[in-house]
Amino acid sequence: MIDAPPQSPSRPARLRNPSHSAPSATTPSQPQMHAAQADPAFSLLLSLPRELRDRIYTFALTSPYPFWWPGKAPPEVVHDVSVNLVRANRQVYEESVAILYGDNKFLFTHPSDCTVFRVVASPASINITSVYFRIREKDVRLWTTYVGSKIKERSLRADLPKLRSLWVFLRCGGVGVPGAVQNVLGQQMQALQQQVQSLTQVMANAGAHIVGGGGGNVTGHAQAGGNQIPPPPPPAPAMPFIQFAQGALGLGGHGHHHPAPAVPHPHGTQNNPPNPSPLAQHLAHTQHQQHNLPLPPFTGLVYSSFLRFEREMGIESLCLNLHDVLHPLPSPSTSSGGRTEASRSTSSERSDGTRSSTPNTMERSKPATEVKIVCIMRIPREEVKRLARLYPDELNVDWKTSDARTRFRKLHGVEVSLELSGYPSFE
Repeated sequence: MIDAPPQSPSRPARLRNPSHSAPSATTPSQPQMHAAQADPAFSLLLSLPRELRDRIYTFALTSPYPFWWPGKAPPEVVHDVSVNLVRANRQVYEESVAILYGDNKFLFTHPSDCTVFRVVASPASINITSVYFRIREKDVRLWTTYVGSKIKERSLRADLPKLRSLWVFLRCGGVGVPGAVQNVLGQQMQALQQQVQSLTQVMANAGAHIVGGGGGNVTGHAQAGGNQIPPPPPPAPAMPFIQFAQGALGLGGHGHHHPAPAVPHPHGTQNNPPNPSPLAQHLAHTQHQQHNLPLPPFTGLVYSSFLRFEREMGIESLCLNLHDVLHPLPSPSTSSGGRTEASRSTSSERSDGTRSSTPNTMERSKPATEVKIVCIMRIPREEVKRLARLYPDELNVDWKTSDARTRFRKLHGVEVSLELSGYPSFE
């Protein structure tokens, strides 16, 4: 019978409640879990795929309205852009700054503004693709020099090498006299009429005095009347835009057909020649046939009349410079010989297995820049409505602003449209 105690202590009983058990080596401690959650390098935005991040950048950094520089946009324009997103960190800045400049539109009112903006803004402003220009009538030649310049320091092509869309809003002044000025002219006309009536009455009284036997004072009345300088006549009222469009001053004379001049007789001026020559008979018959032919319908009367009226302002020169700079002709190196050498170099590179494009190929693959010019002319609102009724096929009325616009038509490779902006007439 063995009554001695065991040599080794008995195994302790295992507790049933695991909550009071000792922590195992596999479970992380509480400080380690807190450190993993507070990792400053973790970003939920950067954990998304690049395509989704670009969509977020576009949604947060783009605006449907252009950014004015210098100055601010009108109060009713709200951009609602979160620019602070670009300042998050270096990676977000590098990914989003190109979208900030490339997907937004910028508006400038002076040629120097665009150049200065490129200097003071971020180097990423080279990615600007859409620009609006607001040009006053007196600054057209200044803008023409800027857009047509090929100098690196000051030119449209050097400032905006990635330009894809250019809208030019050209303010062409106004036609007609505002209502307030018309009231002043009306008061002057009324005063002039009163002066004329008073002078007429004085002359009538003087004539009656002469007839009645008072001839001795004729010289005195004549001298009194001669010393009074009559007031200058008021300026002629401005010609209504309707007359301008219909060609009242020869600006748009397509709406009226004038008969052709008579063909002179080959034997000189004669009265009822008994035997006209065959040449004269043929010319007379041809003229009669041409006179009886129906005239082709003329389209774009308002647009053509405006271009003839504003030709001296320099619209054609502006269009030519824009087209030459933004749509340059191919260089002489791209002739037959140049193309052969380029094709040979390209084929040799492809045989080596590498892919590289020549500069000429890159220039040819570069998309063309869209250029549109909107010429804005201010006229009385009643005239806008009247013109819209007279030319419904040519003018489209905006229901928001009640302004009338023509369709865009090509002018030296640039699309040009006319906008008639109405202002209220004060009575």
